[in-house]
Amino acid sequence: MAQPITFYVPPNHRVSSESRLQRAPAQHAEALLSAYDLLQSLHDSGAVDLLRGLLEARDELACIVASTVDTPEAIRGIRNFLLLSKLFASMPPDVLQSLTKAVVEGAKREKSHKAPGLWSLLWRFRDPDSRHALAVILDLLKAVGRGLR
Repeated sequence: MAQPITFYVPPNHRVSSESRLQRAPAQHAEALLSAYDLLQSLHDSGAVDLLRGLLEARDELACIVASTVDTPEAIRGIRNFLLLSKLFASMPPDVLQSLTKAVVEGAKREKSHKAPGLWSLLWRFRDPDSRHALAVILDLLKAVGRGLR
């Protein structure tokens, strides 16, 4: 024989939501005042007007951004940026730090002196660190040349 289905009346969430909403200003007074201060600061700086303008012009902005990004130059730029970020992510930080330090110190040193002579430049090749760096530069030049074929 058929079993009766129990009837379940869901609780009225509207009543509980309304009572919570009535209690909220007293319970969250500090947070509401802070939010009002933030909103006023955003309004004073013009950020609210900027956001409202962006929302009103979203269709036009989407067309402009899409047409700008849909050029071969922009696509190459994005790809190159991603490749450079991948390159920097793969470099150990100490190598990049020594590179930037050497560039800054070398620029300061060379700016305060006259250009080094050919003999003093050749003399620097005796240093193993210079030869290591030169090997990396030559590998880089080889890779660029291979890419230009």
